[in-house]
Amino acid sequence: MAGIKDYSTTQASNTDLNGISTAEGMLPSNLNNAIRALMKNTRDFYNDAQWVEYGDGSGSYTAAYVSTTSFTINGADVTSEYHAGRRIKIYLGTTAAFRYGVIASSSFSTNTTVNVTLDSGSLANETLSVYLAILTKTNSSIPTEIIGTSNISDSAVTTAKIAADAVNGTKIADDSINSEHYVDGSIDTAHIADAQITTAKITDSNVTTAKIASDAITGAKIADDSINSEHYVDGSIDTAHIADSQITTAKIADSQITSAKITDGAIVNADVNASAAIAATKIHDGTISNTEFGYLNGVSSNIQDQIDAKGASNANLTAIGNLAKTDGNLIVGNGSTWVAENGATARASLGLGTIATQAANSVSISGGSITGLGTPSSSSDAATKVYVDNLVTGLKTRIICRVATTANITTATDLQAGDTLDGVTLVEGDRILVKNQSTDTQNGVYLTAASGQNAARDPEFDTVAELAGQMVIVQEGSAGADKFFLCTTNNSGSIGSVSITFTVVVPSNVGDVTLNGVQTLTNKTLTSPVISEVVSVSNGNISVLPNGSGKVLLDGNGSSGGISVSDGLIDIRTGTGAVSKVKFYCESSNAHAQTLQAQPHSAGSSSVSTLPAATGTLIGTGDTGTLPLVAIDIDGGSDIGADLTTSDLIVVDDGAGGTNKKAALSRVVTLMSAQGFSTDDPTALAIALG
Repeated sequence: MAGIKDYSTTQASNTDLNGISTAEGMLPSNLNNAIRALMKNTRDFYNDAQWVEYGDGSGSYTAAYVSTTSFTINGADVTSEYHAGRRIKIYLGTTAAFRYGVIASSSFSTNTTVNVTLDSGSLANETLSVYLAILTKTNSSIPTEIIGTSNISDSAVTTAKIAADAVNGTKIADDSINSEHYVDGSIDTAHIADAQITTAKITDSNVTTAKIASDAITGAKIADDSINSEHYVDGSIDTAHIADSQITTAKIADSQITSAKITDGAIVNADVNASAAIAATKIHDGTISNTEFGYLNGVSSNIQDQIDAKGASNANLTAIGNLAKTDGNLIVGNGSTWVAENGATARASLGLGTIATQAANSVSISGGSITGLGTPSSSSDAATKVYVDNLVTGLKTRIICRVATTANITTATDLQAGDTLDGVTLVEGDRILVKNQSTDTQNGVYLTAASGQNAARDPEFDTVAELAGQMVIVQEGSAGADKFFLCTTNNSGSIGSVSITFTVVVPSNVGDVTLNGVQTLTNKTLTSPVISEVVSVSNGNISVLPNGSGKVLLDGNGSSGGISVSDGLIDIRTGTGAVSKVKFYCESSNAHAQTLQAQPHSAGSSSVSTLPAATGTLIGTGDTGTLPLVAIDIDGGSDIGADLTTSDLIVVDDGAGGTNKKAALSRVVTLMSAQGFSTDDPTALAIALG
């Protein structure tokens, strides 16, 4: 026992002190050692008496670790003792260390969970013992859970017992402080809450000018329509106080705007009323000069002289006005006058000739086009776009696609960026070969659309003419990578109405070969062939998939013979009606074999041979596969352990070359009686049996 707290309340159970035996028959020397140990434990208890354990008295509560700041006490509701605010001591049993702190909270549900705020350190995942503080003479602090209200006499708490600043707002009852509790002059501005002095608290006529701070009266404090003309100081309203556009015509006295009040150049044409005539008296003599007329086609001298000078052109204007206004005519100068000429004549007059006769660098067309071109026949002939497009289409010998389909898809929605096709994640703009559509008119070359957009055919290959006879090379994909596909569609019809088909073409020694229709292969080596998706060979293994009837049939001689496998049943039949056989060869030369053969029809059509148990023997030691009698170990068998009865069966051999049959022991008794032997005589039984 380590201390007084470990002593048992059962006297006989206290058999040692700190490892010193105090049991019956102890050594005499243990007495003085035990007394010394008891004295030590008493002093330790005195020093540590402010800590108490709660439980059954046999020791402190053993707590279970939960976290670095919490533990549980199993199966006990001790929340009344382990409550918030109480001091606690925790002993770490493995490391022999103590932790001190305050209980933060506790709760009970099956177990009591206690959360603590430690003075220092943390809890560890080891055995914990917990102790609570109590009041002793060595504990100067008084826990709140020890001394309650009932322990304090009325009027016992004096002013001297209350620490400075110890009484806060929560300790003062509502409506308990009256005017007599305030020291005169103790309430200053800081103690008055904002907006708490109302009109009722101010005596009438007590707010004087001196009480109003400068600039304290704002517009919001002045009643509407309260400031009259007598409140304005003369000359106090300046430009800044007048809002824009607030001086109207009615506010201006008649004849009050003088010339000095108008800025030079401020009156523009828009300010002059259109109906108001500017009289000659309003125009100062000599103020309008040639400069004011200079905007009239560069007039720099007397206007009349300028007008007269322009009259020389009237004849030309008259001549042009008299020309025939025929569609397509051009006005061309001939050196002396203007004449109207058609396009061909004007071209000659202008020295243009015909376009066909012009040098290649003498004709420049910008922003237009040449139409009406025919099919070129010589190296210098111009060609139309249609002619060039058709020529380019014929030159396209291959189409490179990133990936190809392997099954029917929805072309509009299954070819979007982010979709996966044949193991390839598509990117917008990828060229896709679509070749497996249930509706083969949908086959063709498509471009991957952006996510959420509908895909469409590649505009370079959106006609039958652009697809017919083309070789498509697929670059990526689990099934289609590095394969060539030939478009076998004829160049006729329109896209969307003509079947578009593609056939895989594989160069020698490259990739897989798909054979359609009847094929004859001579001296060919096939690697992992797939025949009609029913038979496939891979790594030396032959896989046969069931046909439409659910059977795998190996037809050896017409529909009536062969081997069929169906749902765990193997049927072996011959087309000739002969007995079915299975041969097992015993050597590599296949020179010798053993045959497993069915019984002929006469033996029955429904015979069933059942395999023995795991420890049984199917075939005995006989050369013919039969189970000879010598193989039956009668002497080595176990004693039956019970008396024979007349109903027990025995096996009887009819004789050489005969058959075996079963018989009851009662038949033996009948036989003995028929031969005149007594059934009570064992010797007679032996003679009867043999």
